[in-house]
Amino acid sequence: ADLVAASGGDDMMDEDPVAGFDAPPKKKEVVDPAAVIYAIPELASLGRAFRSSQPVPLTESETEYVVQCTKHIFQQHVVLQFSVQNTIEEQRLDNVTVLVDDSDSQVFSASGEIAVEGIRYGETKNCFTVLERNADAALEPNTFTCELRFTVVQVDPATGEEEGDTFEEEYPLEDLEISTSDFMAKVTVPDFRKSWETVGNANEVLEKFALQFRRLEDAVAAVINYLGMQPCDGTGTLKPNSAGKPHMLHMSGVFVAGQQVLARAQVAMQGENSSNVILKIAVRSDDATVSRMVADCIR
Repeated sequence: ADLVAASGGDDMMDEDPVAGFDAPPKKKEVVDPAAVIYAIPELASLGRAFRSSQPVPLTESETEYVVQCTKHIFQQHVVLQFSVQNTIEEQRLDNVTVLVDDSDSQVFSASGEIAVEGIRYGETKNCFTVLERNADAALEPNTFTCELRFTVVQVDPATGEEEGDTFEEEYPLEDLEISTSDFMAKVTVPDFRKSWETVGNANEVLEKFALQFRRLEDAVAAVINYLGMQPCDGTGTLKPNSAGKPHMLHMSGVFVAGQQVLARAQVAMQGENSSNVILKIAVRSDDATVSRMVADCIR
């Protein structure tokens, strides 16, 4: 079952539209961030993206080369879109790729790169790295070392004409993380309690965690972020005058293979002036493996 989804972004309270699941209509037109992938013939066989992340900066904004990465999630692949900006007047960048070191990952292996040519001063262009997902390995957070590789062509800043030598260059980038929540689309349910009972507890996973937060609202926001799910019933924020009381959080989403996932969490401060938060969470879906992977997103 090829579940088609394309998210408009990853804002905490934005929903990801997923085919077959109702999402409220949006007033503004949503531009599919994966459209750039569909335009590349070499990637056509991957089908439709399940969702796309917000761009993640891999450099400071004031560096010679400014790089951002957008993660496009497919059923068995992740396409990493690296947007590369050249801020050096005397250079043109050719044969630009990003080397993603997959040697430490049990889940992903780099299976292809698509280079980009001719990034002139002030221009931003995209290159791509394709990661293949090992379907037999459970999803877990993976951190990858990344390196920008390219050929520098010396040019006349006034005319853009080539002058001088060309040479190979390597430029280290920030590490890139791919987390389990990247494979979760934020999709609401009209009636959380009814959905919770309908899914039932056959594949339920229960966990208890101690988290380090000084404020309950920060802990609640972090749990939502860890799971990548949509808060339901207005539970994404604390109620006024709820100081010191445990907070109940209801969340829903759709996992990459199409499974509906629901989570209930109780978030409570441990003692008055403590920086410890106790999180009790129950995750339900139709697949025990998925429930476990989602519960393991807490860290």
